Amino acid sequence: MLGPLREDSPGRIGPYAIRARLGAGGMGEVFLGSPEGGGDPVAVKTVRRDVARDPGFRDRFRREITVARSVDGPHLAPLLDGDADAEVPWLATGYVAGPTLSAAVRGAGAMDEAEVRMLGAGLARALTAVHAAGIVHRDVKPGNVMLAADGPRLIDFGIARDAGATPLTTTGRMVGSPAFMSPEHVAGSGRVVPASDVFSLASVLCYAVTGRDPFGDGPVAAVLYRVKYVEADLDGVPEALRAVLADCLTVDPAARPTAAELARRLAPGAAGRWPKEVARHIAEHERELDRVVALDGPLLPGYTPTEVAAGRHVEPHQLPTQGTDFTPGLHIAPTQGPVLARPPRRSRRALGAALAALILLGAATGGILAWRNNHRTPDAASPRGGSSTPARIVAGVDENGGPDGSGTVPYGRDVRPTGWSKPWKGRFSGSPVGCSAGRDVVVCRKTDGTYEALSAADGHRLWTLDAGETTRSAGWGPRGQFFMPAGATRPTVYDDTVLLAAGDRLQSLDARTGTVRWTARSGGAHDLDSAPLVVGDMVFASTTPTPGGAALAAYDLRTGAEQWRKPLAPQAVSNAQQGNFWPVATDGEAVYAVGEDAPKAFRPKDGTLLGTAGGEAVQEAVERNTGCGGLRVRDGSAFCATYVSSGDPSGSGDDMHLLRFSAGTLKTLGRVPVDPALVAEATLTALDDRVITFRRSGEGVPDELVVVSRDGGRTLGRFPLGGKQARGMSNPVSDPLIVENTLVWADSTALYTVPIRRDGTLGSLARTRIPGAPGPSRTPTYDSVTEGVDLEQELLDPQVLPVGGVVHVVYDDGTAVSVPLPK
Repeated sequence: MLGPLREDSPGRIGPYAIRARLGAGGMGEVFLGSPEGGGDPVAVKTVRRDVARDPGFRDRFRREITVARSVDGPHLAPLLDGDADAEVPWLATGYVAGPTLSAAVRGAGAMDEAEVRMLGAGLARALTAVHAAGIVHRDVKPGNVMLAADGPRLIDFGIARDAGATPLTTTGRMVGSPAFMSPEHVAGSGRVVPASDVFSLASVLCYAVTGRDPFGDGPVAAVLYRVKYVEADLDGVPEALRAVLADCLTVDPAARPTAAELARRLAPGAAGRWPKEVARHIAEHERELDRVVALDGPLLPGYTPTEVAAGRHVEPHQLPTQGTDFTPGLHIAPTQGPVLARPPRRSRRALGAALAALILLGAATGGILAWRNNHRTPDAASPRGGSSTPARIVAGVDENGGPDGSGTVPYGRDVRPTGWSKPWKGRFSGSPVGCSAGRDVVVCRKTDGTYEALSAADGHRLWTLDAGETTRSAGWGPRGQFFMPAGATRPTVYDDTVLLAAGDRLQSLDARTGTVRWTARSGGAHDLDSAPLVVGDMVFASTTPTPGGAALAAYDLRTGAEQWRKPLAPQAVSNAQQGNFWPVATDGEAVYAVGEDAPKAFRPKDGTLLGTAGGEAVQEAVERNTGCGGLRVRDGSAFCATYVSSGDPSGSGDDMHLLRFSAGTLKTLGRVPVDPALVAEATLTALDDRVITFRRSGEGVPDELVVVSRDGGRTLGRFPLGGKQARGMSNPVSDPLIVENTLVWADSTALYTVPIRRDGTLGSLARTRIPGAPGPSRTPTYDSVTEGVDLEQELLDPQVLPVGGVVHVVYDDGTAVSVPLPK
């Protein structure tokens, strides 16, 4: 769908006036443009400056323009213009007013056989034209298929190449979308041929007629394994159509029909029009386009086409500026427009406003811990600041920070583990994967499903626990199934207690001795993040060893007696809908858990459902399994990061949306504005009342930490991670946490800290060497595609556990180091 321009969006790109924003991806942004002198609207695809600086990129992009211009056909979005030599390279294609196939299937469901035959015949004709020009598309997928009123369109030649040319890239990088690749893609991009597009098209048609990917989902390695050996799931495909698609889904490319032959086989019995619901979606896109085209200018920040059509307007200061080329920040003159009222903006919370106190009841001691009010200065938590008694550690700290999952630790610098007096180095006997720290203990689950605890005071070993079900290490099998020995969850530390689930038993242990106080029947880990959660005098856990049929159960923290349970997922859960159906966060007033349909909030004392997260973005994320698998609760709001379709007709990818809900009710409050291009391939790691942090890492994006303001999403800092390493070596980096108004993370050699000032700006990055840290390690080289992902063989990121003024760092090789929080 069409979105408003940003304040730094270009007013013109080449000969096109920019009217609206279509989306962003890893390569750049895409806009709706209008040609000079009138004419049909176009989609203008730009390239990020850092990508354009690649020495060979402009040559590849120039050839892409030349290649795409040589293709013409009724079911293609034609290339109209382009400039590889502009300061910011761009190309323009015909704009298709309609949803992508993936969006249509999500919104209207799977299509009937006749409709899929119409879809497939059109796309096969498009591929016939592509192949006739000597080109291989290489990325045929539902997101690259647009549905227009007069039929489908195949879009995005961004990774197409001349079938007879030598590849310009020599890295051997795999190009394409895993679930819709061919065996030749998996074998190496140099082996992709026109028949590979036919294989991918057959996968797309399976998706259209069944609503699911024919090779399943899960870890990329597992999907690629199934593609490589052509383990397609054709259940639900009508028999006559199945015979056609099965001929395309064969290992041998020479045995597949050509695109022209496939078009002939699909044409008999094809429908003449789209189903009503799809036609309605197309009509919505056409109406939206008409509204934008009717404007006397661009679609402006803060508005939708509907709002503009309703007569709402903006001031000139909000209009994007215009120049001779796409040069954000180098503006020449403002676009003129009517002087009208400024739209309402979400006001920033005053920095001095206190956080709502989260009251956690310590069952064993009767003590009460009020979480630190973040508006206090660093000295306010110390005796000099007026508090004579440091806060007592009750709730433990894990990789998500405190119990609210925000990534912020609720203790000041003066708080330290009992007996801690100086830095120490300890060791776990295996590879830790999921740790928690508290007043007395640092306890970790290991990759073999056993547990080990070290003293938080000096690092000596306190106890071990083995559920007796150690068979092999944790990971994901080649078909994508998650495995954890004994179903062992990440441990949770609370006061003088460690809580964990293993062997289908929820267990309460003495933190110092490991003595089991009670056990109760429960579920096991659904993924690496599964863990019990404590709220007051209750502990919460899932009831099933696998996601199917999961329910949230509440147990008495003192006795283990079950108090209530509420369903989270049906017994039959598709692979695409499986998630971590465990509790994920609490603000003291509600316990938040992930359900099969959306995150939910329950009243702790009786299980009353207080709210379910809603909105189109949440539903799309749930259906596509691309986010909202957890919540981070902070300052009266709950946040979830997800990737949703950008609606970009050039196929440039999905946009990250940071969704915000009201705590407790989970009423939708909208999105936190973040630049999709900046957070492409990113995960949300931590937030407080001033900043939000994302970690970027993936194909084509730098490994870095990005910090933005919580109020407006403006960029505050970008910090490269890992550094340059010798060939074959890796320097793994932890996710950051926030403690005492300081951003903290670690790599294999050092601790990094960045102060967060009262005004929300950042101080200088400081690097502090960690004595005893293991240093860079050799990069794993085992065959994860064929064998699956083995966490014992993987090089895992370190885990940072700041407990007030002390930071514990736990490494993949079992090394544990405890140091003071640098000032």
